[in-house]
Amino acid sequence: MDPTLIALAGAGGTAVVSAMATDGWQTLRSGVVDLWRRFRPDSAAELERDLETSRSALLAASDTEIQPVRQALQSAWQGRMLTLFLEDRAAAAEFEGLLSRLAEAGSHRTNITLNAESRDHGRVYQAGGNQFISER
Repeated sequence: MDPTLIALAGAGGTAVVSAMATDGWQTLRSGVVDLWRRFRPDSAAELERDLETSRSALLAASDTEIQPVRQALQSAWQGRMLTLFLEDRAAAAEFEGLLSRLAEAGSHRTNITLNAESRDHGRVYQAGGNQFISER
């Protein structure tokens, strides 16, 4: 099996799940659905439902469930992507282009400056994007 396809499928599954809780979700979702319509038109409607079901599951997960849910969804989407890429390498090339365009668009974002001060055993959590904190 081609390690490049495996790596791309891994990046794809991670990108899909990571985007589910961000402002970039609709853009990535549209790109994935368009890809499926082109290479697997018979299953595009099912894919759209599965994307929304996955997103709903991720957004509904509690703080204690979020990491296992995220990992399970990433694995599921990685598998789906790999199956598509193995069937048609042109789909892999097109998806790689989609990821590149999204990364380029994300690099044009405004710089973020974060400042914080903490005293007396206080804590500061800052992020320029998603942040997941799990304390046990």
